Amino acid sequence: MHEISVVYDVIKIASENGEKNNIKSIDKIFMKIGAFSCINEHSLNFAFNLLKKDTICENANIIVESIKAKSLCSYCNEEFFIDYANKICPKCKRHSSNIISGHEVLVWKIEGE
Repeated sequence: MHEISVVYDVIKIASENGEKNNIKSIDKIFMKIGAFSCINEHSLNFAFNLLKKDTICENANIIVESIKAKSLCSYCNEEFFIDYANKICPKCKRHSSNIISGHEVLVWKIEGE
C-alpha cells in the first residue's frame, strides 16, 4: 500500500505551503492522479484520514481529479487514450509506448483559512 507514503508527502507539501501562505487550517487538497499511477482512491482517503490527525490538514478533504492515460504515436504523431491492455494507435494501428499522461500524482491546489 504505497498510498501511505503518498499521503505522507501530500500532508508535508500542503503543510509547508499552508505555513508559507499563513493558512492556519487547510480545508481542501486538490490532486491530479493518473490512471497508471496505481493509486487506489479509497486507500488514499483511508490513509489520509489516519495521517492527517494533529496536523494543519486535520479538517481537510482530498479532492481527486482522475487523469486518463494518453499516448503519442511515434509513427504518425497521433495522441490517443490508452489503457493497460490497449496501446494501439487508432490512426496507424501500431503499438505505442510513448505514454504522455497517466502517471501523474500531483498536489495542484490547496484551500484553507
